[in-house]
Amino acid sequence: METTTHGPVGRMGEPEEPHGHTEALPHHPVNYIMIFLVLVVLTVVTVAVALHRFENEAINLLLAMLVASVKAACVALYFMHLKFEGKLIYLILIVPLILCVILCCALIPDIAHAMPFNRMAPMPGQH
Repeated sequence: METTTHGPVGRMGEPEEPHGHTEALPHHPVNYIMIFLVLVVLTVVTVAVALHRFENEAINLLLAMLVASVKAACVALYFMHLKFEGKLIYLILIVPLILCVILCCALIPDIAHAMPFNRMAPMPGQH
């Protein structure tokens, strides 16, 4: 007696899906208006921080970087749909960020060393 199968059969006797066929990923609803409003509010916060200068310049810089980082995260997560990606995309994202932090930290000694030379000194022979 002869058994016949219709189409290719994979492991466990289950029929294989045709090659080149992909299933559409489920659509994730995103409230773009809410994200837009969050970005507008954060822009207002950025302007308010810029207009109200703190005595310590490090506080000004940290607040500006914090607000900018939150805005960049909102754009990347929702408008670039990274929130709905797999875990590999975060590894691809985190490696360049780590390298960027290492590069910025490596440049700090050069910047700190060059700071005294940035001051305008009188030319020889001038008072």
